[in-house]
Amino acid sequence: MANIIETARAEHAYDKYVKGLESVAGLVETLSGPGPFTIFVPTDAAFDRLSADQQATLFADPDKLARVLKYHIVPGYYTADDLLDRLFLKTLEGQRLRVWSDVSEVPLGEEDIATGGDALSYISSDTVTTAVRESIKINGGHVLQANVIADNGIMHVIDKVLIPQFTML
Repeated sequence: MANIIETARAEHAYDKYVKGLESVAGLVETLSGPGPFTIFVPTDAAFDRLSADQQATLFADPDKLARVLKYHIVPGYYTADDLLDRLFLKTLEGQRLRVWSDVSEVPLGEEDIATGGDALSYISSDTVTTAVRESIKINGGHVLQANVIADNGIMHVIDKVLIPQFTML
């Protein structure tokens, strides 16, 4: 298996985030170390939702870029199930991320299943668990893909670039 940086590079869905990591001194080395790390990786589409000026400002200022990228990284190993038991996670940047689930907004479906006992219980349990995992939000950004596992950590793909408080783009 690959480390968390190699895993992120191989996916090609978050090249902008990886490019940012590679341009900040020490981050690739840190994330190639033993860890463990949990990274909330924004997709390229999440970066594209920022205006062209905001993206240019972010990538032109190494200190600001480092703060934003470190705000996506949490020391420790947190699976999607672990996230459901947390309210806040302290980032490498120093501030905390807010974690919550909006499961009440996720439709569970209304299919009738004609099976007996244990099978129905398993299917119902699995449906609820999947819906809860898909409802996890990090500072308002939805987790699109949870539990991308690497040797030294875990990644969760999100649909939002997380900006620390008091950071203007």
